[in-house]
Amino acid sequence: MEDKRELLKQPIHGIYIPIGLILFGTWIFGWEYMPYSIGFIVVIVSIQYYGALKRASSMHQVKWQEFELLDKTLIAPMTSIYRFKLRREDEVLDIPTGHSLACCFNVDGKDEVRFYTPISNQFDKGFFDILVKHYEHGVVTKKLANLQVGQTVQFRGPFGKLQYVPNSAKELALVAGGTGITPMLQVITAIITNLEDDTKIKLLFANNTERDILLKDELDNMAQKYPGLEIKYVTGKFVDKKSFEFLPSPTSDSKIFICGPPAFVEYINEMTKDAGFEKDQVFCF
Repeated sequence: MEDKRELLKQPIHGIYIPIGLILFGTWIFGWEYMPYSIGFIVVIVSIQYYGALKRASSMHQVKWQEFELLDKTLIAPMTSIYRFKLRREDEVLDIPTGHSLACCFNVDGKDEVRFYTPISNQFDKGFFDILVKHYEHGVVTKKLANLQVGQTVQFRGPFGKLQYVPNSAKELALVAGGTGITPMLQVITAIITNLEDDTKIKLLFANNTERDILLKDELDNMAQKYPGLEIKYVTGKFVDKKSFEFLPSPTSDSKIFICGPPAFVEYINEMTKDAGFEKDQVFCF
């Protein structure tokens, strides 16, 4: 992510051109006005620098940044939503659709890093949310589970390969397994909040049991408000062929995104091949 302070190097953002005009005026009217010119230059640079800092994102792709935990909510067995505070109340976490953030904890002198896709949207101000499934032997998830409100966690990002282009497909199939729903939620939100994006969406969401279905109320609410979104919930260890047929046919105007545990992604990817989807129509997170 671009560091907003780099804007100071760009003439169109009010640094080079005003300073050039001030120096040109000083040259015309006389160098005895230089002290006044320097004063004006200092004021201009200070204003632009402060504005750039104010616009700068809390999240940095290279440097780890500390974010305070505002709240955590258990939404399903062993699954919680964690809300972290951004630097400013009016700031939104503006990251590319489907991209994730790296989360870091130091455990026994070693940095343990995991990646989470935010489930908050581009309209949520002052915070971002991540959804985390806790595992018995999960090093990072244990740290998160023990985290208290007010404590901080290191994040950086965003990271990801997806480059979503509105209307790049008439029909978009989304196949998610478990917490693989998180990037799909970003994709769905990006489409339904863009009035110029006419993409039709079919989401096939697989979980072990009905109790494991994450964010079901939110998804059902989206489907009710947005007629271009259809959702099918599947429970059990596998997605059968009949359930897979719910998805759009592999035409030149359709694409399919897959996210979930590695074995799930591999299994669904094989099903896309059998169904006739071309390699460039399939994206695996």
